[in-house]
Amino acid sequence: MMDPAGNPWPLLTPIAAWQIKAVALSIVALFGGTASGFAAYDEPYRPQYHFSAKRGWIGDPDGLVRYNGLYHLFWWGHAVSDDLVFWRQLPYPMRGDDGSFVYFSGSVVIDHSNSSGFGTGGLPPWVAIYTAHRKSDNFDEQSISFSADGSYFDYYPKNPVLSLGGMPCRDPDVFWHEESARWIMLVVAPEKRKILFYSSADLKSWDYLSEFGPMGARAGNWEVPNLLRLRKEEDPSSWQWVLVCSMGPNKIQYFPGEFDGKQFSIDNRTWEFLESGIGLPGKVYADFESVEAMDGWTAEGAAFQSPASSRVDRISGHLGRGLVRSNVSGSSYVGRLVSPEFTITHPNINFLLAGGGKLGEVAVNLIIDGKPVRSSKPDSPEAMKWRGWNVSELVGKTATIEILDRSEERGFVAVDHIMFSDTLIDTGREQASWVDWGHDFYAARAWRDADRDDPEEYWIGWMGNWEYANDVPTSWGRGVQSIPRELSIKASPRGGQIRQRPLTALQQLRQKGYESGPLEISGTMAVPEFTPELNAYEIEAVFDLNDAAGRFGLNLCVGGRQKVVVGYDASARNVFVDRRESGDVSFNQAFPSVVAAPLFAQSKELKLRIFVDQSSVEVFVNDGEAVLTSLIFHDSEGVGVQLFSSDGPAKLQNLKAWSLRSIWAARN
Repeated sequence: MMDPAGNPWPLLTPIAAWQIKAVALSIVALFGGTASGFAAYDEPYRPQYHFSAKRGWIGDPDGLVRYNGLYHLFWWGHAVSDDLVFWRQLPYPMRGDDGSFVYFSGSVVIDHSNSSGFGTGGLPPWVAIYTAHRKSDNFDEQSISFSADGSYFDYYPKNPVLSLGGMPCRDPDVFWHEESARWIMLVVAPEKRKILFYSSADLKSWDYLSEFGPMGARAGNWEVPNLLRLRKEEDPSSWQWVLVCSMGPNKIQYFPGEFDGKQFSIDNRTWEFLESGIGLPGKVYADFESVEAMDGWTAEGAAFQSPASSRVDRISGHLGRGLVRSNVSGSSYVGRLVSPEFTITHPNINFLLAGGGKLGEVAVNLIIDGKPVRSSKPDSPEAMKWRGWNVSELVGKTATIEILDRSEERGFVAVDHIMFSDTLIDTGREQASWVDWGHDFYAARAWRDADRDDPEEYWIGWMGNWEYANDVPTSWGRGVQSIPRELSIKASPRGGQIRQRPLTALQQLRQKGYESGPLEISGTMAVPEFTPELNAYEIEAVFDLNDAAGRFGLNLCVGGRQKVVVGYDASARNVFVDRRESGDVSFNQAFPSVVAAPLFAQSKELKLRIFVDQSSVEVFVNDGEAVLTSLIFHDSEGVGVQLFSSDGPAKLQNLKAWSLRSIWAARN
């Protein structure tokens, strides 16, 4: 979790954190008001159509509420918008506290019935519910502040309204539940990987209802819960409950299900996907569910005396009951486990992998003619994560899989659910339903519509990653919000799948466009007709996947030696973003990297909708089937756009591109 004012609390000492907080709040208070007259919003890396604060940090989006036709965005700073496109930053809203705590993530509600008693003059009060992070001992408890009109919030003197003694909880998500006629609060118990549900009649006294979790991904602490109702694409007149939670440093998972006013339960298809892998594309080769399933596997040495072990203590994320794990009988045992020979029939081999040890001592290897041709090393002793190999050039060959443990100290290896597939799942992530496959989309929350009791339609997320959030090379501040995204949910073999599409209203920012008809791409080809002055633009590209091979896509922000690659690997069925040469990547060793989104549904075409804005790229794939969001820090001269194809030609059906005008220039 991050401070909603954007301060890097997890990476600073408590004293340094609150001192920085005091400075940041002084800056906000001094320079509150409209955008004009403070910052030109044209500094290096300053986004032109994403919301960023004038100065200082901005973190998790909080208190997202629409009321009287106006959208409010809090990060315990405050901004408003008529249309989610153009924003106006307002003065710092929180007042009246004693300075003993820091405002962390939370919600804002409109109390129409004045259940809290804070209303005056017949107007419904606004109530902010947030985590108060105590400076004295870093303990978290839930507190409230109230307002007559949403401009300034006064601290409630009888805070906290919820404290769980010795158990930390945080990031309250609060809404009115019409069916049970009461307020509902969700908070996370981060280290327990649980979401706790409470109810209240007045926003002051809260009663425990139930809890959810742990389930799905749990390698990191859970944070920032959000319980949504999303419209079903199959029937827009109906909706589905969806529970969302973030998991540090940069991921968000979700669970479609049902909420009865007291308890949340996931739907059956989602449960089968998370617990057994039903709905994954491919053919299961080995699931390690029983000793009988191990017929033909050969164990050498003592490390695999019980190859079908169901002992899963301290390892999460396996599918079904069993997995194979070395060193079941003791950490000093070594050995290997070898599969029967098989013929490679699919272009990809995927598996869940956990463990740890020295390089070369623990691994999973693909063996052909007695030699390893592919190898993966575990890097997580507590959670199984997806790894895989693209073996498209080896189809038809005879192979074995070797699970190896030569570590005589603390190393071990655990493997589950080896699967042959047309889709590569080499993501390094746990088995879960993921919101975004990129580097930088976190703590997303949706706008609650206080004007109507409708399903949630739009949300926004912090474009950041706690691996390097303190280090990004921006002089004007740190932290940016994503573009608002339109939400829906679509049925799939893996349960309901969230669909995210760019906010339709962003189209009003389009300037004179460029369009290209069918084109065969070979090698690298410039797009000279599209010459944006800034890297602030939108691209729609459609590629033909019939007979597609190799890798193809677009090079963006091209100039000198820099480029950002948005591509598709046909043999892996992966869309990827490669930012290793994207400009300034030196500020943190974790930054220069590649991320990929596996596409589970087979399609005859690939649709990419790409938003580039000075320091970010957001890629929407096949009408929201997958999204990849990543920060970039390129040179200002690098504004070129190229098409590329390797390993043979690729077919571009259509390309459209528009420069996007600045939302700040329009308001200054």
